[in-house]
Amino acid sequence: MKKIIVLICALVLTAGFSAQARVWQEGKCLKIGHRGTRALVDENTLESIKKAVEMGVDAVEFDIQRTKDGVYVIMHDETVDRTTNGSGRVDEMTLEEFQKLKTASGYTPPTLEAVLEYLKTTDVGIIMDIKCKKPDAIPDIYAIVERLGLSERVVYETSYPKVAKAIEEFNPELISAIYPAWPPSAFSYAKKYKLDCVSLYYPFANKLAVDKARKNGYKIVVWTVNKPKLIQKFRDDLKVDGIMTDDPGQFNAGTNDSCGCGK
Repeated sequence: MKKIIVLICALVLTAGFSAQARVWQEGKCLKIGHRGTRALVDENTLESIKKAVEMGVDAVEFDIQRTKDGVYVIMHDETVDRTTNGSGRVDEMTLEEFQKLKTASGYTPPTLEAVLEYLKTTDVGIIMDIKCKKPDAIPDIYAIVERLGLSERVVYETSYPKVAKAIEEFNPELISAIYPAWPPSAFSYAKKYKLDCVSLYYPFANKLAVDKARKNGYKIVVWTVNKPKLIQKFRDDLKVDGIMTDDPGQFNAGTNDSCGCGK
């Protein structure tokens, strides 16, 4: 997440209440496991995501790519070189080839469906960073989420404006947000696309930026924060709505409270 990312929060209105109410919790700062528990277990693996759930996160975040034969899999980079024993682009591999890969600890990178099947057995929120550049990924991914009955718990994010636009066009009731590294662009995107949530790279998440977002009615998520003192600052002083961290264990390090904002 080192570049400007457009975060699309797909929070579908169902059963008389919004999915936003299921994801955001009033008066509470969400503890969000970044790529599962990236600092503890190989990132974007089912094992890493399970570890995050075991550590009591409120939500988990992971990244989605698409294989050559159209299967959605969990991988941050466009290539598999950094995180596995293989090499090459994900979109040039078949699922069979992709599933032969191993991470440093010997784990097999999972499919989106496998991860969602597991998360269905939990009650945590789900933040999916859609790395696929083609807008046609949106209805495909949404269909999987909907079939598994997880729409109320899912947040979609993407780094590509055309994908963000596709989400808006796919369903105008989907709640959208911006996830940039540069705060000024967050507000221009939010205004242009009528977004609802602004997520800030932590060095730029100062009081001025947070206050501006609050004034305009946006939810606030900060990423990626791994030091207890910084977590405490964003949670207790700036009172953000969610914090992404590579190690959920740092969330309450040195404190006796939960992740509730302002406690």
